[in-house]
Amino acid sequence: MPKRFVPPNDDVCEVLQQRLYDLIDLASHAKQVHWTVQGREFLALHQFFDNVNAELNEHADIVAERIAALGGQVKGTIQAAAKDSHLPDYPLDVSSAPKHIEAFSSSIFQLKMLVRASAKLVADLNDNGSADLLSELSRKIDEISWMVGAQMEPKTREAT
Repeated sequence: MPKRFVPPNDDVCEVLQQRLYDLIDLASHAKQVHWTVQGREFLALHQFFDNVNAELNEHADIVAERIAALGGQVKGTIQAAAKDSHLPDYPLDVSSAPKHIEAFSSSIFQLKMLVRASAKLVADLNDNGSADLLSELSRKIDEISWMVGAQMEPKTREAT
């Protein structure tokens, strides 16, 4: 006899949805840097944060598709993300490279902690596929965080 369809785990979908909001928000932070950074490092940071935005959007797509594959309802609008993101508001009055790096570092650190906690929570809910997805996202966030940190002045980097 074939196995019965098991409805989606609403708790897993909710955890994934929360991280989707945060990814959409962080991608917008990266685009804000891309559009507004000024100074000697402009060109390098302009290109770097455009790439960060693309990577975050790629991972948001993976998370959204996992929610859909589990039968959940994906909520991927900017309005939904702005309303329910767990990240700090990005300062809109920043233009200098060091201030942008500091603000983005704060946001990505918050996401790093949330993704790690979510991976553990989803594993505890016995969804190994979603836990693996979040673990991979955690590794990518670590890599981006490291690369952003490398843009800091050495004195600032030591303090974080």
